Parts: sequence; C-alpha cells; structure tokens
Amino acid sequence: MGRRRWTREQIIAEIIDLHEASEPLTVANMRRLGYGGMVAAVYRQQSLGSWPAAVAAAGLDREQAAPRQRRWTRERIVAQIRQFHAQSEELSYSNIKRLCPYLLVAARQPRNFGSWRAAVEAAGLDYRGIARRKRSAGRRQERGEPEAN
Repeated sequence: MGRRRWTREQIIAEIIDLHEASEPLTVANMRRLGYGGMVAAVYRQQSLGSWPAAVAAAGLDREQAAPRQRRWTRERIVAQIRQFHAQSEELSYSNIKRLCPYLLVAARQPRNFGSWRAAVEAAGLDYRGIARRKRSAGRRQERGEPEAN
C-alpha cells in the first residue's frame, strides 16, 4: 500500500473531524492515532508550514483544541504521590515508571527533587519502607507464599 498524499483541504477536514470527535489536537496524539503521515505533510506544505498553523487554518483555537499540560511543580508532584499512596498504588521506581513516567521524570529534575526517593520523602512517606515492602513481596511471591496485608 502506498503512502497517502495529503492535500491542504484533506488535512483541514481531518483536523475538524478529529476535533469534533473530542480528540486532543496535539502532535503526540496525532501520531498515537496513526496520523503521523498527516503531521509530516503539514510541515511539508508551504501553505500550512506548522501544526499550530494547520489547526488555526481549520478555524480552531489552538489552546482549546490542544490544551497544554500543566507544568509539574514540586507541589503537584507531592500531591500526585500522595494520591497514588491513598489509592494503594505501589510507589516503587519501577511501578511509577510504568504507571506515570512523566511524574518520575519531573520528580528527578534538579529544579524539583533530584531523585524519586527525595520526592517520595517530601510527600511525607518512608521510601525505605516502600522499597522494602516491594522486595519482601517479590521474595514471598518467588517462594509461593501469600501476600502479607
């Protein structure tokens, strides 16, 4: 199957359809949905030139169509850690990497906490206890023992 050739009109029509379907009009979401070729075509077409210009050409306000994510602040990181803890989510590095990788990246930035452990401790939790519980649960599982409550 050959590559689809996107015209300006097709791109604009597809952007409008996606917006009406309540899809966030971010480049990342377009790629996730399989529209990477359309995004690439936007940048190749001189009449559009950029993704924000294509969204505007479709008559949409970029901020409403593709709202920007709020920046991870120290307060927001701590609040998310506490929320995960309240939901009984495992706060180990590996689980958070799977569950919410952006939280992990933000927590480890020098302007925030510098490490995942420091972020967990800033949330008022004992990181050593969290790591120890994970290791103990893993050992019990290896031996075929039931989980401790």
